[in-house]
Amino acid sequence: MLNPRIKQYLGWTLFYIFLATMITANCFGYLDPDFGWHLRVGESIALSKTVPHDQIYMWTLLNQQWVDHEWLANLLTYSLWQVGGYLLVATFFILLPLLGFIILNKYLFTNYLKEQKERFYLAALEVLALLGCLPHFGVRLQEITFFLTIILFIIIDACRRQQNIKLALWLIPLLFLWTCLHGGFLFGVAIIIGWLAYEILIKNFSKLANYYQEKVLATKKIIVLFFIVLVAVLSTLLTPYGLKLYSFLSDYGKNNYYMSHIEEWRTPYSIPLRYDQIFYTIIIIVLIIGTETYSRKKLPLWKLCLAVILLILASRSVRHFPLWVIGSLIFLIPGAIKKITEDSIFPHAKKLNVVLISCLLLITIFSALKIKPISNPFKAFCSFYPCGAVQFLKDNPQYGDLKMFNDYGWGGFLIGVWPEKKLFVDGRLPQYTFNNHSILEEYNEFFAKDKIADELNKYNINLILFKAQEKPFQPDKIEQLIFDVKPATEKNPLLEYLATSADWQKVYNDNVSVVYVRKNIQNK
Repeated sequence: MLNPRIKQYLGWTLFYIFLATMITANCFGYLDPDFGWHLRVGESIALSKTVPHDQIYMWTLLNQQWVDHEWLANLLTYSLWQVGGYLLVATFFILLPLLGFIILNKYLFTNYLKEQKERFYLAALEVLALLGCLPHFGVRLQEITFFLTIILFIIIDACRRQQNIKLALWLIPLLFLWTCLHGGFLFGVAIIIGWLAYEILIKNFSKLANYYQEKVLATKKIIVLFFIVLVAVLSTLLTPYGLKLYSFLSDYGKNNYYMSHIEEWRTPYSIPLRYDQIFYTIIIIVLIIGTETYSRKKLPLWKLCLAVILLILASRSVRHFPLWVIGSLIFLIPGAIKKITEDSIFPHAKKLNVVLISCLLLITIFSALKIKPISNPFKAFCSFYPCGAVQFLKDNPQYGDLKMFNDYGWGGFLIGVWPEKKLFVDGRLPQYTFNNHSILEEYNEFFAKDKIADELNKYNINLILFKAQEKPFQPDKIEQLIFDVKPATEKNPLLEYLATSADWQKVYNDNVSVVYVRKNIQNK
């Protein structure tokens, strides 16, 4: 018989191996559309020793002001690439969320979930959470916000639990580093300001504090917290862009067109449905409501307010689901799990533990067998990206100077493999104002049947690189039966126009991409 501690250690080791295997298989399973431009921007920073200020990759916005709100992360990505290629880059982005889960669990085990049966429920919920988060993991800079949000929430929870404001000093370097790494720092700024406002509110409404059994900070501690938060927020102005960073990011709030037209920004309830995220959210809501009703104890108001905010964010965009996961794991789930195990709402079954471990082991082995390490992502995913078309265009320099219209999803890849070729659009600036609306809206004008010819002529576009064929959307049975969603039957209007137009000639095509050139240019 194994010692219980050894058995527990082996169990959690297997659990983290499972997480690592799932994240690794996901990481090498696709190429993030934006990786190419992250790499090239990082390269330009390393070579020029300065951050970029002008937009140089899109001819539509050439030399207009641009703020790289991920400049340090881009530089880090390029530095890792220089040292160890894509394998080292991928390793970093595999370890980042994995380390986040380890730190998170260590904190919860130390302060909340000290019984093995409590940790069993946590592991089960984290498996569900991982499934919903996987599309947002991989070689993706938003993992940085995932990791730093864990650190942020731990600092805040520790400060409130211990009534120790000195711990909040860590917010200053955290927020400064976050500001240089990823635009998600705005979420961190909003959270710490909201935390300060909440402490002031609860201090002045004693009845509210008593009703929710909230700990109230002393006035001196609130004053200290005010100055810490002030310094932390001011530290975000010490980056190379200063106030320009805020003015640039404010553009995302002025025009929300991209949130309904880019799949990653859409709600989990829009078609196609994100069942994993919806299921996790329902489980957490039912769990909290059930345990709160059964135990008749109030959830602390701070945790309730933060949970509602995170739930609203996750409901508005699938991109925010990982933030909801972190908040629920730190602020909601520990209390609910303790009530489950204490009140025996659900009996803890050892057989279920064995079943879960067996399933994790099988999934880990299956996922590990699927992992195919990649050294050159720009060649490994040619079934999704236009490798052949790019090589054709490079081999035919007569097309090199032509104004090109390109597929939005290929912009980052094209910057990675052909940075000298100016594009119509890439994935960095969907909200950027162009022709009195966002550039993404202007891009979509090219697919309106009655506008295609005018759009091509208006911008003097003579070269088009696009997908050879669009995959028609096929709704699943639930989407068809319940939501009456019909399979897509319409073809791409732009490709139909080019195929039938007397002004355009196809000069290249394969299973992935097609290249059209205007005939009067072709014949010169």
